[in-house]
Amino acid sequence: MICHALLLFFILVSVTVVGEGATVAFVPTDVFLINCGDNSATNDQNGRTWTPEEVKALPSNSDFASFTSDALYQDSGIAQVPYMKARIFRSNFTYSFLVSPGWKFLRLYFYPTRYGSGFDAASSFFLVNVNGITLLRNFSADLTAKASLPESKSLIKEFIVPVHQTLNLTFTPSRDSFAFVNGIEIVSMPDRFYSKGGFDEMITNVGSNGEFVIENSTALETVHRLNVGGRTVNDVDDSGMFRRWLSDDDLDNSGIIVNIPGVKINYTEKTPGYVAPEDVYATSRQMGNLQDPKLNLNFNLTFFLTVDAGFNYLVRLHFCETIPQVNNTNQRVFSIFVGYQMANRYVDVILMSGGPRNPMYLDFNVYVGFENGLRPDLRLDFHPMMDDGASYYETLLNGVEILKLNDSQGNLAGPNPNPQLPTDSTPNRVRPPKKKGNKSHLLTISLAVVGSAIVLAMFVVVIVFVMKRKKKRNDFSVHTTSKPSTNSSWGPLLHVTGSTNTRSATSLPSDLCRRFSISEIKSATNDFEEKLIVGVGGFGSVYKGRIDGGATIVAVKRLEITSNQGAKEFETELEMLSKLRHVHLVSLIGYCDDDNEMVLVYEYMPHG
Repeated sequence: MICHALLLFFILVSVTVVGEGATVAFVPTDVFLINCGDNSATNDQNGRTWTPEEVKALPSNSDFASFTSDALYQDSGIAQVPYMKARIFRSNFTYSFLVSPGWKFLRLYFYPTRYGSGFDAASSFFLVNVNGITLLRNFSADLTAKASLPESKSLIKEFIVPVHQTLNLTFTPSRDSFAFVNGIEIVSMPDRFYSKGGFDEMITNVGSNGEFVIENSTALETVHRLNVGGRTVNDVDDSGMFRRWLSDDDLDNSGIIVNIPGVKINYTEKTPGYVAPEDVYATSRQMGNLQDPKLNLNFNLTFFLTVDAGFNYLVRLHFCETIPQVNNTNQRVFSIFVGYQMANRYVDVILMSGGPRNPMYLDFNVYVGFENGLRPDLRLDFHPMMDDGASYYETLLNGVEILKLNDSQGNLAGPNPNPQLPTDSTPNRVRPPKKKGNKSHLLTISLAVVGSAIVLAMFVVVIVFVMKRKKKRNDFSVHTTSKPSTNSSWGPLLHVTGSTNTRSATSLPSDLCRRFSISEIKSATNDFEEKLIVGVGGFGSVYKGRIDGGATIVAVKRLEITSNQGAKEFETELEMLSKLRHVHLVSLIGYCDDDNEMVLVYEYMPHG
């Protein structure tokens, strides 16, 4: 308790006011730093004091169910505290901590190495549970550490758990295995810090209308916390909650780094100083062509962040305008896409935050399904706008936090990741053996070339056959009204005319593929909602939709036909794709030609 009091005093006397109107860093009510397996208090490399396990926090069978041991090795970069000692569990083991009510940061520290007792943590698999919520299942600290970016020998798993009074933390070894932990950290946070929403107190539900609500019983796992464009911010340099903000240098991100030396951040009542440290808001990634916006027309500011499928995610994005050129509203305006879906169409940071160097943050909820495997990438896109006369065709991002929400069964656990295969330059790692000889290799290449040529020839023959059939048909003529209908926001109305030998769009044969009614199409796309647009082609927009009661995700291409070319493209694409099936061609599911609409429904391809 004395150590806890000294820590709180240190925080109180060390925090400073940052910028006019700023608030001091957060002072947590509860701070527990437990060095598991140790018997005396010790300081870590950042000066924080870690205490031994209190007897009252241990179960009555602790001596039978567990034992303590020291690590045999200290790899480069591994801190002495808390990683060189561990408590190892033979069977079910529960810590009990008395804490104040509210959400708490729970951080578990793991060093998967060999220990003096003969225990090899690299072969350990186990389950971790907190107050009935499953945090980890069949968890391998070794596989998870090896898959981290950058790869590390140690690992910190951070969770946010709701607690009424007692935090019960249970470790359960898998069959024929042991469980272990090196350190346990529990830290309080501001009330509803991650559940009330961003600085506008709203969590936007991506992909549907309305807000998203995080219940008081929800637990979260921190999957990513990045200082975009900046250095890694360690725990003691955070704003009172001892979070770690990793640099995004090891991720395959776009844009350039912008860092304005000596910039002062003006924290506000809506974005107080504890939301994120000054280092996060002082650096950013931007597209980088502020003076020549035409160069930015060809790309977005894009980030790919790996997550577990089957969960909802809270995506918190941090912004702050710091460059001198952008100091007024309507200069830099951009849209945000989360998971290929429109999340916020119009973001003007100065307009929303109240001025330059004023930080702000926005919260979004997005569900990640299994379409792209068990561990897909969650894509974030920032697309500049000039529709409303913005001065610069530019975007920016200062920081990002991605937190996983537990599912309806109270589960946060995902699968163990697959570490990347080592390269030839990776030392002390076993590499796959090289194949001997080259005859089989040459044979494989030859067969692949011949096979590809045959497939290509067959494809060309089919195309020629379809085009010859098309030439034999009568002309298919269309025209549009000279002006869009004043009663519709969907564009010009299509009229089909012709002689008795001319086939209209409504007479297309239904046996080619599935025919949808316009009501089915509008239901699938939420009445062509703008947020669901995933692409724009030469003949119209493509929407992400759901058919068959939401069970099937599709791409809905709505043709804005203003010429004969568009109508012919509709007819040709419908007839050709309904007959062709190839691994490199997107599958056509069906079409709609009701109410002067021409719509093609394709298999949804998440990566375009």
